[in-house]
Amino acid sequence: MNRLGQVLRLGTRTLRAQRGGGAAEWPGGSFWSEGTQTGKNGFLFGELPPKAGEGRKIQWWEPIWYGGYAAFFAGIYAIYHAKPEEALDIKYWARPRAEKELDVEMKMLDKLSQRPDLKDKLTSIAKQLNLVEEEIYDLVLMRSEYKVLLGLHSGRVPTELQEVYDELAA
Repeated sequence: MNRLGQVLRLGTRTLRAQRGGGAAEWPGGSFWSEGTQTGKNGFLFGELPPKAGEGRKIQWWEPIWYGGYAAFFAGIYAIYHAKPEEALDIKYWARPRAEKELDVEMKMLDKLSQRPDLKDKLTSIAKQLNLVEEEIYDLVLMRSEYKVLLGLHSGRVPTELQEVYDELAA
């Protein structure tokens, strides 16, 4: 026990006796001591204003910086004005597509109401999928949605549904 106490005391003495290294080259002892940072003179970035009648001396990096900004905004302007209107506004491409899709759906629903055999087939498929009878129209409208397509691909949805879709699309 006595030996352990001596070793611990020796270690603590050694740690206390060590001097901090690397601070000798800084005035005042370390980087954080007084006098090593640039003092504040009240001007922006510590830059003194030019004398009366003199212009400000431009630093070497400023023309590159301003040129880069100008090129960036000129590129944005050119890209924005060179794009066709269809790419910028949804009404140019979405409305015709939606009208076409609505026309196809209305034709399919008309065909479904004219053919009771297809409606009965779709009703039996809806019962297999635990849907109520009012949702059979939703099956027709959802024919191109990811959930239905994945179900057809994976076999979770009966293959008769694809046959009904094919008959309605014909």
